[in-house]
Amino acid sequence: MLSLVSDLSAQPKQSDLDTERLLDISKREQKIYQRLAADPEFYTADDLERHINELIQSYSTYLTENPDDVSALILYGKLLRRVDKNDEAFSAFLQADKLNSKIAVVKQQIGNHMAETGKGKAALTFYLNAIQLEPKIPTYHFALGELLYTFRNQFLEEAIFTRDALDREMLKAFQTAVRLEPHNFDAQMRLGEAYYDLASPDWKAALVHWNKLRKDCPNDDTLRRQILDLHKVRVLGKLGRIGEAKELAATIVQPSLQQSKQQVLSELDSY
Repeated sequence: MLSLVSDLSAQPKQSDLDTERLLDISKREQKIYQRLAADPEFYTADDLERHINELIQSYSTYLTENPDDVSALILYGKLLRRVDKNDEAFSAFLQADKLNSKIAVVKQQIGNHMAETGKGKAALTFYLNAIQLEPKIPTYHFALGELLYTFRNQFLEEAIFTRDALDREMLKAFQTAVRLEPHNFDAQMRLGEAYYDLASPDWKAALVHWNKLRKDCPNDDTLRRQILDLHKVRVLGKLGRIGEAKELAATIVQPSLQQSKQQVLSELDSY
C-alpha cells in the first residue's frame, strides 16, 4: 500500500476533516492486515469477510461524498485488488488516472490489470509510463521484465520488438530491478533465470550470477544455498562440465529439493 503521506500529497488540498476520515479508514485496514501477517488465524473467515465489507463500504461512502479524492481511489482500488474484485479496482484506478495522470502507482495498477486480462501491448504502455514517472522503483522494472517474457510471442508477432531487442530489454529490466534492490532474493533469482530465457541462453553469465549469489549467501541459510547450488548444477551441465555438476549435485541433500535435483540429474544424463 502507498504511504498515506504519499497518497494524500497526490491531490489537491482537502479539508482536515476529510483527511482524518480517510486516514482512519486506512488505519483500520492496515490494522487488519497487520494482525493477519502476525497470525493468519486471527480472524475467522466470517469475521474477516465482515471487516473487509465494512472497509469497502467505508471507502465507497467516502468516495460518494469525495469523488475526486485520488488518494482514496488508490487506497480503495488496492483493497479491491486484495480481495479479488479486480474489475471494480480497475475502475477506481482508471478514475484516479483521469483525475491525475502523473501518478506512477496508478499506471502500474492499470498495467497489471491489462496484463492479467491478456492485453500485453496496453500493459506495456502503462508499465513504461510508471517507470518514466518513478524510475527508481524496482517493482516497476521487475514487472516490465515479466511482461516482456510473458508476452514475448505477441510482441514479436506484432513487430513491437525484434527478438534481440526484446531479450535485451527483458534482461535490462531484471538487472535494473536487482540494482535498485540488491537484497531482494526473488529478483536475484529471476535475473539468473532470465539468462535461460534468451533466444540464445547465456549460460556463462548465468553461472557468474549464481556464483556471486552463492558467495554472498549467509552460511546458516542452508536451503537458499542449496537452491543456488542446484541452479549451478544445471548451468554447469549446459556448459559441458558434467563431472563438476554431478559432484556438486551430490552435496544437495535438502529433502524439499530432491525431486528437482533428480530432474536436473536426468537432464545431465541426456547430454
